[in-house]
Amino acid sequence: MFDKNGHVEWFSLALDESTDVSDTAQVLIYIRGVDKSYEVHEELLDMYSIHGTTTGRDIFKGVEMAINQKNLRWKNLKCITTDGGKNMSGKNKGVVALVSKAVENDGGSKPLVLHCIIHQQSLCGKCLDMSEVLKPVISTVNFIRSFGLNHRQFIEEIGENDLPYHTAVRWLSCGKVLQRFFEFRAVIEIFLNEKHRPLTELQNNAWLWKLAFYVDLTKHVNELNLRLQGENQHLPVLYTNIKSFRKKLILFQSQLRSKCFSHFKTCEIFSHTTETEFPIDFAIETLSALKINFDTRFSDFDAIANQIKIFQNPFDTDIEILTPELQMEMIDLQCSDIIKNKYQNSSLLEFYKSLPLTQFA
Repeated sequence: MFDKNGHVEWFSLALDESTDVSDTAQVLIYIRGVDKSYEVHEELLDMYSIHGTTTGRDIFKGVEMAINQKNLRWKNLKCITTDGGKNMSGKNKGVVALVSKAVENDGGSKPLVLHCIIHQQSLCGKCLDMSEVLKPVISTVNFIRSFGLNHRQFIEEIGENDLPYHTAVRWLSCGKVLQRFFEFRAVIEIFLNEKHRPLTELQNNAWLWKLAFYVDLTKHVNELNLRLQGENQHLPVLYTNIKSFRKKLILFQSQLRSKCFSHFKTCEIFSHTTETEFPIDFAIETLSALKINFDTRFSDFDAIANQIKIFQNPFDTDIEILTPELQMEMIDLQCSDIIKNKYQNSSLLEFYKSLPLTQFA
């Protein structure tokens, strides 16, 4: 963006702070900017280490330095996204508060503040208390993989497939571990018995039901995560995926109440191998808790749902809900068949780039 001497008219920032293996805080600053031609650019703006305290002011100093080095104006910052830590989101001394103050001091309007949507989704997944199922699974996987002889012997039993490690940092790995464990549970049981380390849970159908349920649920959560990743992802698309998933959680509850496993294939498979009843109450309580967590964590996005909808589909917008300065332009836009045709046959960004600046500034 900057190597080409490009100048961004407006920009947004995404901040992430984490600690590396040497216990040093690393701060990454990503920027997405829009130039005069409405071309969107995004890149890593800066990365720096903090060796002392990591207060909001400490992090802000690094952000401020990066802004000044690239000759950016605070007043052109329209949105800031963080990981939601206290040093980031503190109302008075957090990075968000300090950045907002800098923007307003430079003559700009207070920027939109959001919590990273993927980070939120990951935290929602982590809210599930799967310890009853996950602890025995992880303990078994670690036993098999931690000793070379055990691991080699186990691979001989199952062929080319293997059990992946699970790490707390990469929560996505949880679903893969549970799925493989369920698939190879019979071989795992034989292997553990041969090693004189039986796992009693493998004979407990109530526990196996929960394992099957979590295999399917984590698969759905992981699919959502993948939809949220990648370049050129814009807020309307991300928010649509979140809204869609929350509706799916409601559907799952309704279907599982009647033991309909249309979207829980592992549960469907297991239902044909056991006479033990599916734990309906457990499944409904889990899905309900997950839905509540999603609703709570994405409340900041729900608060701007109307703005997102207007941006995503201006032709389906009620003129009465708009501010007076937008109403005349929106009427002109909605009444133009040429502009509407462009909207229907272009990507959202291409559509907005095509609008004449003389009429829609």
